[in-house]
Amino acid sequence: MEISTFELLAKPIAPAIPGAPQLATVARRVVQGYFLTISNLEAIDLRYRIEFTVSLPIPADSNKILLGNAQLIVDVEGNNTILALTQKPGDPKVYRGFFTIPAHKTASVELLPALPGVLSASMLEVRGYVSLFLPPRFKFPFSVPQTEKPVRVLLNPEIRGTFLPNGFPGVVGDLDFDQINYTLAIASGKALNMIPPEPGLPIILEPQLVSQVLEDLREGNLEVSSVEADNSEKAKMLVELLVQIDSNEPNLKAINTVMDKFDIPVRISRN
Repeated sequence: MEISTFELLAKPIAPAIPGAPQLATVARRVVQGYFLTISNLEAIDLRYRIEFTVSLPIPADSNKILLGNAQLIVDVEGNNTILALTQKPGDPKVYRGFFTIPAHKTASVELLPALPGVLSASMLEVRGYVSLFLPPRFKFPFSVPQTEKPVRVLLNPEIRGTFLPNGFPGVVGDLDFDQINYTLAIASGKALNMIPPEPGLPIILEPQLVSQVLEDLREGNLEVSSVEADNSEKAKMLVELLVQIDSNEPNLKAINTVMDKFDIPVRISRN
């Protein structure tokens, strides 16, 4: 479901005006981020996917996209966790991240300018809209909806920003900081919302993804979320994942080729 618009900034609050250099002293820079407060009203832990659809600049402008300019953070009970912010496959205007909110807990999801890097360019300006989903979960041997019915969430989107003195952090002396904070309109027009679960689908792994998973397994670096697993457990989970793959011949051939490359004595075939 669509939540709200968003705007990330790290730039002067007003453009430079020729012949009026005195205005530069008041045209401070603003560093502005997006904050979404989410309350999970259900009695179970839920995993969400948040997506940021960017208005891609024409012509291309590296200061008007999220790639390399932003970081995604989730804060549950005061514990900040940096999330992977990745582009949706095949759609360069959509960036996404995944996070879990325990039952009856409230979290803050934050899309922030990547400091201090964006300060050097001083012209970050990214706009778009935000969507929230309830993706399916893996359950051997399928992916299945997390729930049988829509889930209840309380939502509050905000913009928060800080005004920085010109030249910061390379200036010293009497520094002047101010802050802004305002609530954004919610697309549904209400704070209490229902998010429908996405259906389960056959899992098709691209060979590049399989290659990375197998390499991590071989080196003992495969990370399993929320599980302190040894290599035998990781191997079991990998096997369970592999058997969920769409069993068409080109897909199986690609996976077996990757296994040959890493000297893993496992072959997958159709019965």
